[in-house]
Amino acid sequence: MAFIDISGKRFGRLTAIEPRGSDKYKHKLWLCHCDCGGSSVTNQNRLQSGIAKSCGCREGFPTKHGYSRHPLWGTWTNMHARCKNPKHKFYKNYGGRGITVCERWDDFANFLADVGERPSHDLTLDRKNNDLGYHPDNVRWATRSEQQRNKRERPHR
Repeated sequence: MAFIDISGKRFGRLTAIEPRGSDKYKHKLWLCHCDCGGSSVTNQNRLQSGIAKSCGCREGFPTKHGYSRHPLWGTWTNMHARCKNPKHKFYKNYGGRGITVCERWDDFANFLADVGERPSHDLTLDRKNNDLGYHPDNVRWATRSEQQRNKRERPHR
């Protein structure tokens, strides 16, 4: 197969930068930069067929700041998904009952500036008042046992 230069071409969220040899099937590999700031090496067939569209970041979330590999990225994306995506398995307990994420936290950098780095691996983000949304004055880092004691009262059936 003849070499086809795809440098600079976009494939979904990826831009091909430079060739990086071949895989075991002799498919040309390319270093690609993702819109999120990450990078990946993938084969040309996957790029051109539309299979490879990103570096593996959470597609569909605003990621231009390059934080997709930050340890709190999953916390941030899950918080948004629970509150904004009706298909999320816990949406009914969050967005479905009016829990929102403040507009400032649509930008991961603002979220990180407000909550700070996770102080310890055994702490998770908790809402102080479970009837209010996610915003700087209503979140804290809490242990699992603290979170268990901070559950909302559910109506009796």
